[in-house]
Amino acid sequence: MPPKFTVLVDGVQRAPSSFGIPEMSLSSARSQMEKRAFVLSFEAVEVAAHLGPIYAAWVIESKKDDEQCGAPQDELAKAGYPRLDLVLNSPSLLELVIGHYLFEELFGPPAWDGRESIDYWFDQVTSCTSDGRSIEVAGICYSKLGGPSSRADSA
Repeated sequence: MPPKFTVLVDGVQRAPSSFGIPEMSLSSARSQMEKRAFVLSFEAVEVAAHLGPIYAAWVIESKKDDEQCGAPQDELAKAGYPRLDLVLNSPSLLELVIGHYLFEELFGPPAWDGRESIDYWFDQVTSCTSDGRSIEVAGICYSKLGGPSSRADSA
């Protein structure tokens, strides 16, 4: 099960169920939406426990891709595909792996419960940081114009 997390949108705590990942890019819909900033916070040990086997399987597939291409294809490959605990403590690899390659596996289905409407749609990750205890993923999301006000939701 993906780890629990907290959500801040424009600095206000929101319910995780109000944040979702669209099935397709927001592309042209952005013009009809309001741009916002989000921060998702996860406990590092929960991230490591959840992503450990996923990362290991992903590395196997990535190594096969590197072999087919004849050379390492990214910074992670050039670093020798370090163990996940080392990735979580390397700022550039953390952003690459958590913020891009495995973001959906980390964020996963626990956010939207299917019952409530989604107020905030994920668009992109702009940074990932870790202090060893927690991991923060920051980025841009969008809401409907005139959508949720600045009141805090219960988390």
